[in-house]
Amino acid sequence: MIEHAKGRPDRLPKGEQPIAEVAADRLDEDGRHAGRLVLTPDRIYFFDDEHLNGSHDDVIDHTRFQGAEVTGDDTVGVLALTWSGPLKVYEGNTIELRAFKEAIDDQLNP
Repeated sequence: MIEHAKGRPDRLPKGEQPIAEVAADRLDEDGRHAGRLVLTPDRIYFFDDEHLNGSHDDVIDHTRFQGAEVTGDDTVGVLALTWSGPLKVYEGNTIELRAFKEAIDDQLNP
């Protein structure tokens, strides 16, 4: 996990400051989408690296967030995010996804 992401901050809306970032693939009915998850003080973003126009990005507002769970083995993990919308599932490095979930927990439950 990258703390205070240096990735591509130009994809964040003005005023949003990254807290944590992790490379992840979104898994959905359309297949696998490579990208990255970014935690900010107000939202969780998934930026799809294949569609740079933002049409396949996810934006989860903290007020609509309900929970996160990480499962997996030593190498491949799955992060499931629940919110007042469809379940979002991301796959990546288990250790990095756990650290990202801890950052979410720290941000939402100080």
